[in-house]
Amino acid sequence: MKIKINRTILINIILDLLFGIFFLYYLNSSAGNVSSGYRWLITAFAAYDFTNVIMSIRKIVLENKKK
Repeated sequence: MKIKINRTILINIILDLLFGIFFLYYLNSSAGNVSSGYRWLITAFAAYDFTNVIMSIRKIVLENKKK
């Protein structure tokens, strides 16, 4: 069984991983300089990016299961 991945979904997964890793790196590198409000905002962006990666993988699996 060959898994077919849409190019746009693949690019979306890669970019979401990069942005999620960047947000986590930014939180760890400037932990003393970031206020509590910004910390929650950056954490929310990172969580959204990683959730979007999981949902994209789920979409790929469901599309390939239909065929």
